[in-house]
Amino acid sequence: MSGKSPPVIYRGEYKKIETDFLLGSISITTMSTTKEIDINATDMSELEQIKAELAQVKAELAALNQSRNTSVVESYAEDSVYGKLKQLGDELFATQNAANVWRNTPLQAINELKADPAGKVGEELMKTICLACDIPNESTGDKNSKDGTYDQKIGDALKKVEIKTARLGGNKYQHETLKNQGCDYWLFIDLKPDGGCITILPHFDLTNKHPITGTTPSLRKGTSDVFKWDFAENHLNKFVAAGKAIKFDKNTPMHQLGEFIKLNIV
Repeated sequence: MSGKSPPVIYRGEYKKIETDFLLGSISITTMSTTKEIDINATDMSELEQIKAELAQVKAELAALNQSRNTSVVESYAEDSVYGKLKQLGDELFATQNAANVWRNTPLQAINELKADPAGKVGEELMKTICLACDIPNESTGDKNSKDGTYDQKIGDALKKVEIKTARLGGNKYQHETLKNQGCDYWLFIDLKPDGGCITILPHFDLTNKHPITGTTPSLRKGTSDVFKWDFAENHLNKFVAAGKAIKFDKNTPMHQLGEFIKLNIV
């Protein structure tokens, strides 16, 4: 060989291969450590081994790309039980989604979440707003309070706030597992495909009718202090009129929500 060629870069796990025929170099981009081999200082047997390894890597990459682009199509008779199940599933899925107001909206993924991750959406949203608006916020994750009666401490006085997140379904928002102890405020985040509403209420006795909505939370069967409270859109409108809620959409600035929180958690 004449002249000095660039080193071959070889790593055990790879992402891609780049070859420069003019420079006579090959680089393999990977996620593991890098081993550099100087072609000029390496005998022919080692170079042949390197070439063989590179060829194997190329073959594995080609096989990986092919597997990603190949979909497995199962063959079955349409008049079989399996075929009937597929037909029923497709038809009922289409019917179900026809009435799904979340379908094909930017917030569709939120509606697909299970209960615990959906609740996390509201908690993370509050931390984001507080951070952006310089509102004191203390949160230790899912176990902020030992008895689970509040999620975060918010505001200059670090009031204990229980955050409840609900998604529009069946023309209402369902809030579960409210407890009659432990928090200073309830903060309800009600989400719908084009925005939502944040409601902040000081603690009140959940066995009583709320003066703004005129509704009473429901005590869960078999419990002594676990309640469920549903809101309809007219309830949210009443909270807004009373200054206890603020609605938002894609155009609502963060600071507007922050100012609302500062006014209502004192």
